[in-house]
Amino acid sequence: MSAKTEALEQWLRDNGGYLHPNVRISLNPEAGLHWRATAPLYPGTQVSTVPHSLALSYLNALVDDSYPVFARRREDFGGVENIGFFYLMTQYLITEKSFWKPYLESLPTPQDEFTMPLWFDDAADLLWLEGTDAMHTNLGRKAIYEEYHRLGLRIFSEAGMDTRPYTWDLFRWAVSITTSRSFSSRAISPQESRYWTTYKTNPQGRRQTVLLDMSQAPSDDLHFPVLFPIQDVPNTSHQSHVDWTFDPGRFSIAVGDYIEAGEQVFNNYGSKGNDELLIGYGFCVQDNPHDSIILTLKPPPQDLQKTLRSTHSGYFTTSGEWNSEHVTFRLKQPMDMPSGKQIFIALPEALLDLLICILRHERGLPFKVYDRPLEYVLEDNEGRRFLPFLAKMIVTSLAPKLAKIQTVELPTEPQSHKQRFASIYRRGQSRIMESTINALRGYTRSLLKKLRVPGARFVTLEGLIELWSVKSGPENVSPFIAGIEACSGTADVDQLRAAGWEEDVLVMLLACIWLDREADVQQLGSIAESDETSGYGSVKKDDWALEIIPQYVIDMLSAKSEEGPDNPRHSPAEDIEHARSILGLVRQAREAVREQESVWHDERWDETLIVAFGKMLQHESMLMMVPTAGTKDKEEPRPVIYAHSYFQM
Repeated sequence: MSAKTEALEQWLRDNGGYLHPNVRISLNPEAGLHWRATAPLYPGTQVSTVPHSLALSYLNALVDDSYPVFARRREDFGGVENIGFFYLMTQYLITEKSFWKPYLESLPTPQDEFTMPLWFDDAADLLWLEGTDAMHTNLGRKAIYEEYHRLGLRIFSEAGMDTRPYTWDLFRWAVSITTSRSFSSRAISPQESRYWTTYKTNPQGRRQTVLLDMSQAPSDDLHFPVLFPIQDVPNTSHQSHVDWTFDPGRFSIAVGDYIEAGEQVFNNYGSKGNDELLIGYGFCVQDNPHDSIILTLKPPPQDLQKTLRSTHSGYFTTSGEWNSEHVTFRLKQPMDMPSGKQIFIALPEALLDLLICILRHERGLPFKVYDRPLEYVLEDNEGRRFLPFLAKMIVTSLAPKLAKIQTVELPTEPQSHKQRFASIYRRGQSRIMESTINALRGYTRSLLKKLRVPGARFVTLEGLIELWSVKSGPENVSPFIAGIEACSGTADVDQLRAAGWEEDVLVMLLACIWLDREADVQQLGSIAESDETSGYGSVKKDDWALEIIPQYVIDMLSAKSEEGPDNPRHSPAEDIEHARSILGLVRQAREAVREQESVWHDERWDETLIVAFGKMLQHESMLMMVPTAGTKDKEEPRPVIYAHSYFQM
């Protein structure tokens, strides 16, 4: 034991604390200050107890008669945590006189190396954070801390105090000590009383109990960091089992594992990913099982926000504004080889819930809140329709984040502890994003099925034509192909794509498939009743067209003769204008194809029909890499449309 660690243990005992006789505070270059067992420890052994009188927080500042500025200017520091930072600096500057002298002498000094991003002053170090969430978080926190520092210096100066010792480096030291070693204020919070207990040293040098009436304090003032000497010594291990006990007046730690003599005694900081560890503690864990990435969603449309304010109030500020900081979701490493829909099990249900709300809103479906969103998208026929588009939304959000990390040119190897920890963090972020994106893309690619394979699928233009031919007969498809050739000059898919016709042809194809149904579209109400369907419910096995058409499209077609928001006539002007241009192509096809029984001669062709299926193409399709026809290994980006079917095609 060193003189400092021995003094720290003695100080604990002198003030009514306890450290198990088989545990010693040790110090070495590899582990730093830590606990080590000198004899075996058995599960359930209480290894330490620290009385609240040794705790150090902003409450001590409020009652310290040597620094009345804290109580007098309490509301001017920008937050109670800043009071704690400045009070810790005052104690460091008077270490020899401070009650916490043995504790302060055991801490790293401002001259020691700190590896939190707050200390990344060199461009070479910052480069390893470039493009990561940690860089963004660090810049935001640094700006807050710089403002805290300016506020505190101004308050001290106005109180006639010498501010020269309170340097930026000393302030960063106080922040780093607090963020890396503190516990939550619940460790010292009273159970039922409005009075919080804190302590000060009286003129006779004795510790004196002070009761602070916090009943009128803002709620934010009741949540603050607390330094607990001795309890902050052990390092963390996610494999360690420990028990924290917050009894009135004291904080105890017991081990939950058998620990051999000579082994390090670990604490467990909880399920923290490397982003939290790096920013708050200055280190990372290789292959951290709790590692995660942060996904932040963009604000949804204003009309949806209006509805969400009453059902998801936590996503908004007190003034009713969308709060992006509260709409963040942690995505962990998915299963090594997730297959099919398993990937969605690894996603936060709150994320699925919000994305479902957005997808339903985009499609004009009624707003609903689902208690079990995962069950809804995996087990409900209506919810399953959203799976590929949930995947698309998440991939679309993650891909730019991954690109930011991957496009940064870094040195071959990190050159310092800061860079090494940042490298571990960076690789973990890339790994999680890559595996999540690959798993979600793998799911959507699994929907590129061969024609005879049953189930929901993505189909290309030619795939949908083939499907129609199989289900309705080639004699119904031939007039469609002839009409397309007449209005575009070709029926070759490659040429149609090159000329920019593919999406318009898809809209006409969907409309033709619908018009080709045996039942009259104008009798959709009776069809739904005879099929005993509600929403996306069951349909007749042979009515494949009705099955693949989403309910919101059916509702639009049903509303053609009715006034209301679903009536396609109320669509944006550009949609109506585009529908008119497609109708011009329909007229050309009708003139070229003389068969009166063909779909081109159906009287139900109009703007509203085109708008409805244009909306289907907008919401039920995506761009996907698909095999190039006539090749083995080549792929090309193609629009594919989702055909939601669970019957044999």
